[in-house]
Amino acid sequence: MMHIESFFPFIVFLAFIVIFYISGRKKNEVLKNLANHFNGSIAKFAFYPTLKGEYHGLRFSIALIPAAKSSPARLEISLIKTSFMKLRIYKEGFLSNLGKKLRIVREVKINDESFDRDFLIFSNNPTQAMSYLSNETIKNSIRQLFSDGFVYVIVTGKVITIQKPNYILEKDVNIAFVTKILQVLISFSKGL
Repeated sequence: MMHIESFFPFIVFLAFIVIFYISGRKKNEVLKNLANHFNGSIAKFAFYPTLKGEYHGLRFSIALIPAAKSSPARLEISLIKTSFMKLRIYKEGFLSNLGKKLRIVREVKINDESFDRDFLIFSNNPTQAMSYLSNETIKNSIRQLFSDGFVYVIVTGKVITIQKPNYILEKDVNIAFVTKILQVLISFSKGL
């Protein structure tokens, strides 16, 4: 005679698979809508739903990274763009302020009091970063990305990546929002 308790692990496993499938299916449907609009395609063998597309002649990708044990679900948008420098921009916070006081963090200052107060900037070429970030359009692009919930801008020399934790699928992964963000990224990338 079998007890119901012996099936419990199997039932939990099956429930997990069903939830994972339904969640992934909805994300793929949203990405398919974007793929149709941006003449893109969805990666077939990826660890998480990923779209590759093109906007105004520039290639981009959108990844819907699932939550992990110590991190929330994240929306990552990358614009493929070669640049002359490497740059990382984060929002100032308690830890960055502590690091500066302990002289562990060496950031680039662009001599704009409010921008320097709000953002933490690192670059492989501080002089070029200061010159590039002195442009008001570039600074406004950065402010816009952070006000839309993105937590960093990273320029690697080959790609510009932004990431938004705790995204809302219907709000943050739709044609209007993605178009707006791509326009801001393109504006930011001019001159890189």
